Amino acid sequence: MRVIAGKFKGTKLVSPRGEVRPTTDIVKGSLFSMLDAKGALRGATCLDLFCGSGALGIEALSRGAESCVFADLNTSNVLVNLDKLKLTCRVIKADFKKTLRMLRDVKFDLVFCDPPYKSGFAEQALTLIIKYGMLGDSGIAVMEHASDNDMTIPSNARVIDSRVFGVSAFEFVRGESESDISRDV
Repeated sequence: MRVIAGKFKGTKLVSPRGEVRPTTDIVKGSLFSMLDAKGALRGATCLDLFCGSGALGIEALSRGAESCVFADLNTSNVLVNLDKLKLTCRVIKADFKKTLRMLRDVKFDLVFCDPPYKSGFAEQALTLIIKYGMLGDSGIAVMEHASDNDMTIPSNARVIDSRVFGVSAFEFVRGESESDISRDV
């Protein structure tokens, strides 16, 4: 796994061992090219929830995001990768519910949420992100889940885009309380 574009392009990242499913370079490239083309990355404040290696948050930082908070139960790999890149970021070692409670007063432009597939954590996390009002005025939650499993979206949220890449699906979600709900990714 590596950073595929931006100032850290080509840097190899340490990734978790065992039964993990890192986002492939092709999928990551498509995802970030789309976000970058829409101006969603430059200066963004990000949260990488279920971060694992931190690949999504690090890619965002490499492409111009201002900051990123990384959170997971196991933060050993993201800490190695941040140290390797000499990045100083907040890292939270906690489950997603505790993390979201801790950050509930923080507004993010981008939230990357890549929990274990079929765990039900994506829906739970999105419900809390929307409930706590964690998305900024044009904030987007990028929810990754198995393509063979439809994700339930809370009634006070709206999918503004969806993409499927093989076994992975992405929902781009905004909260209904956003000031300009008509803006798209």
